[in-house]
Amino acid sequence: MIIGVHVSVARGYACALAEARALGCRALQMLPYPRHHVPSAADLAAFRAERSLLGLRALLIHSRFVPSMASSDAGRRERSVGHLSRELRLAEGLGADAFVLHAGAYSPGADEAEGVKLFADSVRRAVREAGWEKPLLIENVPGGGRRMGGTFEELARLQDALAPDVPGLGVCLDTAHAWAAGYDLSSAEGALKFLSRAHRLLGGTVRAFHINDTRALISSHLENHVHLGKGRLGLEGLKALLDRSEFSDTPGILETPREGLEADRESLALARRLSPGSD
Repeated sequence: MIIGVHVSVARGYACALAEARALGCRALQMLPYPRHHVPSAADLAAFRAERSLLGLRALLIHSRFVPSMASSDAGRRERSVGHLSRELRLAEGLGADAFVLHAGAYSPGADEAEGVKLFADSVRRAVREAGWEKPLLIENVPGGGRRMGGTFEELARLQDALAPDVPGLGVCLDTAHAWAAGYDLSSAEGALKFLSRAHRLLGGTVRAFHINDTRALISSHLENHVHLGKGRLGLEGLKALLDRSEFSDTPGILETPREGLEADRESLALARRLSPGSD
């Protein structure tokens, strides 16, 4: 895999790239803009130029807003379409290689089928308005309740609803979320079963990973990311996943707690030791 981290844009794009440089990352993920700041065309151009000098192989932009694109409330849905369209335009301006999005939840009183339809209609509109043509990756979530995308079956239904109209559609698989949704990745055997099931239901659409450990219990539907080797997943299953040759050119992003550069450096070093052939 191409190993990297999620970097903060709180102090601006230049600081985000400086952090990636200090960590020796070949891939990174970040939000599309700092809070309460509207990036200018010059900001975006400067980022693209600096990214080129840095030699990053993969840049993922993760949606900042909490999506309500499957909401039965037309007003909330309309606002979400506007947010997504804006973020996709910013991602294009930053030169992103892919955009990562959660599907969100359907409304009380609705069902998954209605939620999938509304989500697909909303995303289709946002992609068209933004002119987005690069990969759009739906991320798996811890699941539970009305949240969509917790299982491979749910991800497949979301993809099927979008596939005819969204080029480059794919998924981003988060190991901590998968564990919380009930997939046991704590052993090599479990990780390989996980990947086999993903291939069977999603085909070749797995285009990124979030490599995280977690303190949450399996099937708890809770999110509690921790640094690699410090949670319930352990290292055996993560090593089996990181070692897969078919993902040698796939970004693997660590979304571990923000505890300073040294903590990130240690997690990155551990991930690279688990997969000596990684970039």
